[in-house]
Amino acid sequence: MLNYFFVPDDRVSSRRILDIPEALETLERCYRLLASAKPGRTPLSASSNNATPPHVLGRFLKKQVFDLIKYRITKLDHNLFDVIWPAVKKLPDNKNIIQTVEEDFPGGVSAPDYYVYEVFAEFLLPLIRDIHNINIQADLPEHPTSDFTKNTISTQSSEPLIEINIDPNDEFVLSGTIECSRNIDCLELPLNLKIGKLESVERVITTILMREDFALISGQVNAESDHKGGTYYTLNEILEKPSEVSAILASAGLLIPLCDRDEIDDCNRLHGKYWPYARGVFISDDKTIAIWINVHDHLRVLISTPADSPGDIGITFTKLYHIMTYLHDKLDFVWDHKLGHLSSRPTFLGAGIRFSLIVNIPGLAKDTDNIKYLCAMRGLQYRETLNTDIARISNYQCLSISEFNCFNDFATATSNLLHLEKDLSMQNSAHVATMLSNIFRRKRSSLADIHESVDRFQENH
Repeated sequence: MLNYFFVPDDRVSSRRILDIPEALETLERCYRLLASAKPGRTPLSASSNNATPPHVLGRFLKKQVFDLIKYRITKLDHNLFDVIWPAVKKLPDNKNIIQTVEEDFPGGVSAPDYYVYEVFAEFLLPLIRDIHNINIQADLPEHPTSDFTKNTISTQSSEPLIEINIDPNDEFVLSGTIECSRNIDCLELPLNLKIGKLESVERVITTILMREDFALISGQVNAESDHKGGTYYTLNEILEKPSEVSAILASAGLLIPLCDRDEIDDCNRLHGKYWPYARGVFISDDKTIAIWINVHDHLRVLISTPADSPGDIGITFTKLYHIMTYLHDKLDFVWDHKLGHLSSRPTFLGAGIRFSLIVNIPGLAKDTDNIKYLCAMRGLQYRETLNTDIARISNYQCLSISEFNCFNDFATATSNLLHLEKDLSMQNSAHVATMLSNIFRRKRSSLADIHESVDRFQENH
């Protein structure tokens, strides 16, 4: 009978069941919490205005599925609680911790190791499709080959490969970043690595980043800048208070959510046993690139849009393309034929890319429920800030889609959004809902300049 609870064609579990009474009771309490959070009538998807992690997880962790997977343990001894803790754990009222969980695990689930995607597949795969705005009833297709592995690196041209500025008059976009996440093949996630392996990852990546040819690659788009390379800082230098390095990163929009070990009682579950040792960040001389090492994933590349032209996402994506193509040439990254590049953060599966813009849209922000709903229809996540007129716009999907298509969809959708805000400010229209419906009705728009720019790049590479 116990075979019923094991993983089909098992190569990823510990081949034993969870039989610790305290752990099973904790899981039962978690299930009751999630079950009580399930909406009575209309199920909430991850992109719903009213969705919270417990609501979303409650939709997918049905009793039959829960009873099937609650006894399973991965080959690295992680159980179901290690996956769902961001949604069910009562966190300390600490800004750093809350921000870390909300931004890195917005779906309410984490992946403490790669094996959870198979061990708990009955629960995770439908949820992952929902998080990425993919039809949860359909099977996942093969994830397309990375665009960062298809082309030859050139260090000769300083011309931007894609020229797309979604806010050429600097009216709406205040700042922006692109993040790309990768993990090195044949190594476990940083959470599980011992000191020697953590040091090895840090040493290998920093050696690559300090090379002269990397400086040429990362700086070639901005030939007029005085970009000469960069500096590596340990995480201890970032976490110390006050930290000049942390202030620099924050002002450039490149600081990721971080918390000290003493800020959370089970930091091991969040960051691993040796946090913050053998972790850090490489910062380019021009303060537009931050490459984080061993923070959730082995490699997290963040690039900010130009300070004097924050809507120029084309030049920013071009810089990311150069950097990631170079890194793909130097390192082998873990890959799954369905889930693409694997990550500790399920929102970063697939292409592993997140675009994020801070936009000032007072017209659209007057009807937050409507704009949140219509952004979700178009594949955009709308998050409010302390200023009611200002929002953070990012992409939901990076799974089952290539990097260039992910960029194309985001550029098209955000361009539509800003065009609509401009129309509202000019016309003072009383028919906001109608205009929103018209602009967001189709999955793709006919913005010829965006399509032509991307097509031209792909033809030349």
